[in-house]
Amino acid sequence: MEYLILKNKSSRYISILLLLVLMISTIEGSLFPHLDIEELLREELGIYTDTTEQILQATKSENFFVRLCALELLKDRIGTKAIPTLKEALDDQRMEVRWRAAHLLGTLDDKTGLERMRQDLMEFAPNNGAPVPLDPNVTDPNEIKEVEGKRNLRLSYALDAATVLAELGDRRGYELAVRMALEGAWAVQRKQAVQVLVEIAKGDEKILAAEGKDPVIFLCAVAEFEKDRTVFRKLTGSVEELRGDIAARVLEKAISSRHQSELMRNVAKRRLERVRAK
Repeated sequence: MEYLILKNKSSRYISILLLLVLMISTIEGSLFPHLDIEELLREELGIYTDTTEQILQATKSENFFVRLCALELLKDRIGTKAIPTLKEALDDQRMEVRWRAAHLLGTLDDKTGLERMRQDLMEFAPNNGAPVPLDPNVTDPNEIKEVEGKRNLRLSYALDAATVLAELGDRRGYELAVRMALEGAWAVQRKQAVQVLVEIAKGDEKILAAEGKDPVIFLCAVAEFEKDRTVFRKLTGSVEELRGDIAARVLEKAISSRHQSELMRNVAKRRLERVRAK
């Protein structure tokens, strides 16, 4: 398992590793659905979380990875009593911790994280992900790659914020999600964008129409034209959260995709059958 090599690694290494974990997880449910967080902290980092007090202490760790895990454990352990600590985490210096705190608060019917996520969305995607011309003085390929990498990471952070906002009923990340679903340079960005659009599509259709928003048409476009199988799988799985007729509309597009293998089209077909059987 990836986490077995955390021990004695630098904070930068852990940051990179956590980013990879975040990329293959979703904002839904547990952050690490297949890992034992308490075992991870105990065996690899020597941090014990047997008591609530120990978990609270871990939320103050200098290591953001530890803080992130501790917030997850605290919410699971004490429920709404974790709200004050989760609110404090909204001001964490790391975006990964802030958006997770906002999400966890949302699962406890607390929308305190809305304003911070709005700020983060604006900070990391002030132009809704529109392409930014490179500095003409930057000509070194490695430097260009580094600049683009940093920009894409910021857009990924913005999509995290947009997802939490959409979960809490705030649709201001819609334009960013549409752009990233269709044009995102990283597959993880396109997966994040799909989740944002799915969350928005759960809203009232009349309100969405009045606002000129149609997330379903863009989910259909992803179903029809996406080439990456991980994004396609994310899409076909996530739309099952939607109302049956909406899910079926997207899955029908997925089944007829010319850009996916027969295997992946069959995955979409099985999901459509499941939707229709409900």
